[in-house]
Parts: sequence; structure tokens; C-alpha cells
Amino acid sequence: MHERAGTAAGDSRVNEQSVLAVLHTLWVREHNRIESILHRLNPHWLGQQLYQETRRIVSALVQHITYAEFLPAVLGTDVIDKYGLRLVDSGYYDGELVYILSILTT
Repeated sequence: MHERAGTAAGDSRVNEQSVLAVLHTLWVREHNRIESILHRLNPHWLGQQLYQETRRIVSALVQHITYAEFLPAVLGTDVIDKYGLRLVDSGYYDGELVYILSILTT
């Protein structure tokens, strides 16, 4: 058996989805960039706290890009409005997404 050139991962298809690999690389680098800033601002934070706080920020960035840019481009504004997916101007959505909850519980 010979080794294939490319990126090693837990899935043999890792090298077939190059755009996905690029996105993962970008998000890992962004995570590391933000973590270094947080570490400078909070030198007393331990590794796990730094990781979790950075993870929250990066997750929020992914969610914002998904709901503000990706979904409107893919689904269109009519679908975004129909299902209440439009972002609020400030704060966060504190309602219940019944259709998502029903999917997750079935």
C-alpha cells in the first residue's frame, strides 16, 4: 500500500473537497489569530479558557456570515423572511425556533 499525497484527516475524502479544506484552514488560522489577541489582553487565562472564549467568537462569526450573507444568497430574501431567519439589528434572537426543535427531536 502506498501513501497518497495530500492532507491527512479522519476521512479518506479529505483531499476530494479542496474548498472545504481551505475553509477549515482559514477558520483555524482565524481562531489562532483571535486566541493570540485574547491571550495578550488576558494573560491570566489558562489554555482551556482561551480556547473556549475564542471558540465562542469564531462560532459567532461563522453564524453571522451564514445568516447575513450565505443563506440570503442561496435561499433568497423571501425564504429568509418566511422562516424568520433574518438577523436582528442588535442583541440576539431569544425566541423559539419550533421547526428546528422538531427536527432535532425526531
